[in-house]
Amino acid sequence: MSVALSLVLISGCVTTKPEKEPWSQDKSLVIQSLQDAHVENAKLQEKMKVLDHRILDLERLSAEQQTKIVVLESAIQKNKVAVAKKRKPKKAKKAKALNDRLDALSAAASAKSMPNTPVANANIIVGKKAENADEKNAYTAAYLALKSGRYDEASSGFVKVIKAYPQGEYTDQAYYWLGESLVALLRNKEALESFTVVANQYPKSPKHAASLLKIASVYRLMKENDKAREALERVIKTYPDGRTAERARAELKALPPAQAGSGAKK
Repeated sequence: MSVALSLVLISGCVTTKPEKEPWSQDKSLVIQSLQDAHVENAKLQEKMKVLDHRILDLERLSAEQQTKIVVLESAIQKNKVAVAKKRKPKKAKKAKALNDRLDALSAAASAKSMPNTPVANANIIVGKKAENADEKNAYTAAYLALKSGRYDEASSGFVKVIKAYPQGEYTDQAYYWLGESLVALLRNKEALESFTVVANQYPKSPKHAASLLKIASVYRLMKENDKAREALERVIKTYPDGRTAERARAELKALPPAQAGSGAKK
């Protein structure tokens, strides 16, 4: 009897199924949670990218605003100086004119005692000095405007110098810097005309070589590489030695090759 009871108990233990593990029950729920977390993480990453772009845009905008502030402060300061000068009494100009007249009279008196020195020459010298000073002042004002980034003011100033002193001491350089101002204003065709005047009409100008290089540069900006190539070849021909020629050769190599059938005219 006891043996039979023992066999029954043993068989019952063998046939009983093991209980289901908790992991098996929660497996699908855990996997779904992980997938949800992955999706949420991807969304967060995307938001981070958007925020990074916004930060970069804000930093760039801030830098631009700072630059504008600096330019405006410079303009305000220069306007204050200009206003202060205008408020000064005109006695200085009158005194200068009076001094010029006295100088002329003194020169005339000296000429009477020295027949070999005509009075007219003294008057011409005095007038010439005054004219040169006015030209230099106008040219300098336009040049400072250019260097301060006030390109509209600079271009207007150089045009005034050219019109007022067509044969002046600074006319050739005024044409060159006028071209630089116009390039900054994206008025490339007008800039090209200005540089061409220096290149063709002022061969002895200190800005002659620079004008030739600028012509090539403007043609590159206008995507006219064949004309740029012609300009650079002219530089090398005119200035075969020195840094100008080296720069021209380097820029010539940097140009894309001429398309078949569209070679530069010789």
